[in-house]
Amino acid sequence: MSPLLTVTGWIDELSRRIGIVAIYFVLFASLVCAFNAFLRYSIGGLIWLEQNVGGAGLFRGILGVYGRNSNSLSEAQWYLFAGMVMLGGAWTFKLNEHVRVDLVYGSVSERTRTWIDLLGGIFFLLPICALMIYFTWPWFVLSWVTNEASSNSGGLPLWPVKLSLPVGFALVGLQGISEIIKCYLALTSDYVREFAYEKPVQ
Repeated sequence: MSPLLTVTGWIDELSRRIGIVAIYFVLFASLVCAFNAFLRYSIGGLIWLEQNVGGAGLFRGILGVYGRNSNSLSEAQWYLFAGMVMLGGAWTFKLNEHVRVDLVYGSVSERTRTWIDLLGGIFFLLPICALMIYFTWPWFVLSWVTNEASSNSGGLPLWPVKLSLPVGFALVGLQGISEIIKCYLALTSDYVREFAYEKPVQ
């Protein structure tokens, strides 16, 4: 049992570290969003200051820089959002905080839940992750090779957000392997899974 737990420990730690990156993406996305909104809605005030106070073109310069980069700021928000979702998925899965469609799961025994998780991981999760990696990796490679960029003025390159798709599914698949091992150990030994299912209160 010890070598298997060592493997799950490595995978869980990788998911945790990448989950921390996803948490920082939430902060960065919030800051970019707030900064973008502040500049967008304060343009009228900057124009008024430029006309009535002056400032040796300072405000005109700020407006010019913002005008050239407003699309970049807007796109950076959804890049960060894609990063937080795709990179944070594995850690969310590890903590058993992902969304479930709970029709039967909440009313069965813990052992039955473990069987559901084991079979679901083997026959649904891992094949879907492999399929998504198979389809999204060439999409990223094409974007990388052609240096694909946004069609918006001042837009960002598209390959980083496309890379988040195969990487995110690979991380979820890897965490799925860890959870499958834990299910196997829970069914065949005295191992107890760390994060138990909690029925949603509605």
